[in-house]
Amino acid sequence: MSDMTAGAGLSAPTAPGGPSGAPKLSVLVRIDLDGQHVALAVTGLLTGTNQQALAPLAVRARALFPDSDLTVDLLQAHEAEPAAVELLRWSLEEVQPVTGPVQITAPARPREHRSCPREHRSEDLRRGVAP
Repeated sequence: MSDMTAGAGLSAPTAPGGPSGAPKLSVLVRIDLDGQHVALAVTGLLTGTNQQALAPLAVRARALFPDSDLTVDLLQAHEAEPAAVELLRWSLEEVQPVTGPVQITAPARPREHRSCPREHRSEDLRRGVAP
């Protein structure tokens, strides 16, 4: 899909954390050159609180491109809490009369953090192995 990046009046907080330290989202709006495909590409940490910002963006995207396929792409999100994804699905179903169908692409399971279990780190430190 050939796309262009357009602000098109859509915005979401982009800072990694505000004064409160709350996780923020960054949303890039990808619009196919013919306007048939619009994707809201989300990065950052999707939580039950900040997922609320995405349904209004979907409504605005649909208003600007009423006949397009609309996707909320969570594949590049640092992490998407499973409960947040379900809340997002529910909120998009609630606004569906306005937005039409919205597809959500999300990872099948949360990304695994590759860290050594605590008991192995303690064992390594006792043996003098540097972490």
